[in-house]
Amino acid sequence: MRPLSLFVATFVGFAAPCFFASLSSVADQPQPLLRPHDRVAIVGGTVVERMQHSGQLEAQMQTRRPEWKLTVRNLGWSGDDVHGYARKRFDSPKGGYARLLADIELANPTVVLLAYGFAEASDGEDAVARFSEGLKRLVDHLKQANRRVILITPFALPGYKTENYQALIAQTRQITQAIGSETDSPVASIQWEPSGEQLTADGLCPNEAGFAVLANELSDALVGGDSQRPSHELREQIVRKNELFFNQYRPQNETYLLLFRKHEQGNNAAEIAEFTPLIQSADEKIWQIARP
Repeated sequence: MRPLSLFVATFVGFAAPCFFASLSSVADQPQPLLRPHDRVAIVGGTVVERMQHSGQLEAQMQTRRPEWKLTVRNLGWSGDDVHGYARKRFDSPKGGYARLLADIELANPTVVLLAYGFAEASDGEDAVARFSEGLKRLVDHLKQANRRVILITPFALPGYKTENYQALIAQTRQITQAIGSETDSPVASIQWEPSGEQLTADGLCPNEAGFAVLANELSDALVGGDSQRPSHELREQIVRKNELFFNQYRPQNETYLLLFRKHEQGNNAAEIAEFTPLIQSADEKIWQIARP
């Protein structure tokens, strides 16, 4: 009879190449950038704002990782750049940046996804020249507030006719990567080149098909796992939750509620807080639907 030690050694000798190859393939897979129970704020311009009407990204993440119970808040603002210029309302550009920080504070995230560079590239060389300093300032402010930061590289949208647009997009991508390295912030590098059927008619934004492709690529980096087909019910619930949060942080009549005409209806601003339990209830429903 063969000694037991020899039998074990023989078994390990045959099994080891396959076993360690399997371990190696697992080790080679990048770790997801998000963590269970993260509160995620997605911040950016037009592309990010349109995401809330689609629900594709959150639906994909929730379906892939239902046990994580992620909380997601969309803080996109059409036309916004890294300086918060579109958010300035009736204020100075400095006020727009303050509003950007206040919006993020309201969402109270553990991690902030920054998707900037789109507006800068479309605004031309001068805007791109200011992008690096602005992105670094924003990342530093967020980290000082103990927020984790994940940077998302911009991608070209063929509807823009800005001179040297492709080169400017390439510059904003390089800047995003460089700031990620400088600030020790992970970067989700989007390689997507949208085709015509994945874009709105003007070529300026993804359509539903495009957002589905983008959701898959982003989810690979953010949560890992395998691509899923989220239910229509889940996406509907996410869009409803997004609408509730939008109405809380961007009330349509905020001039009367919070700004220079608040002496007329400012007493109604107290109702803004009443959205919070509705939004939290919507989160619970999302987690329930996402369970397999």
